Amino acid sequence: MNEYNFDERLAFSTERRGKPFEDVIQDSLPGIIDVSKTDVAVDKTGIDYIATLRGGATIGIDLKLRDKGCSRYWKYGDELALETWSVLPENGQRGKCGWTLDEAKATDYTLHVFDPSDSDTVYLLPFQLLRKAFRNYYRNWLRIYRVAEQNSGQWKSQCVFVPAGIVLNVINQSSIIQHAI
Repeated sequence: MNEYNFDERLAFSTERRGKPFEDVIQDSLPGIIDVSKTDVAVDKTGIDYIATLRGGATIGIDLKLRDKGCSRYWKYGDELALETWSVLPENGQRGKCGWTLDEAKATDYTLHVFDPSDSDTVYLLPFQLLRKAFRNYYRNWLRIYRVAEQNSGQWKSQCVFVPAGIVLNVINQSSIIQHAI
């Protein structure tokens, strides 16, 4: 089980291969005129960056950055770490659902980035469609794919590592809404 602390993870999330994440985000969507890192209080709500479009609309982006060397565990290409529990229930204490299931999260997109030695691909995913897809499939994914816990020192969290291609296919299917007329 890996041990992390919030401040260390915050410092880890500022650039990729010398390129600030603001630039990675700027390159990801058309019409962005500004990208700014949020302060710690907003970051704790799940929004790491705010992108502003020419028309004034803002987009909240949650950065999901994987550690160098994560590809050694991959069986089917890039894997996305999808959090089932932010705080695992234990010792009679209630847990807290992971960010991937969190209906209170104000995030518009999640930006999944790897160390370049693992993958050069960056995934910008619409959060609500990701949440819907995860809600529909996470029980199956827990049986099929690798699950790991992390220890913050004060609580434990849990992620399931799902191949990016599987996640993208399920999001694509989840984005189609069919109603009988």
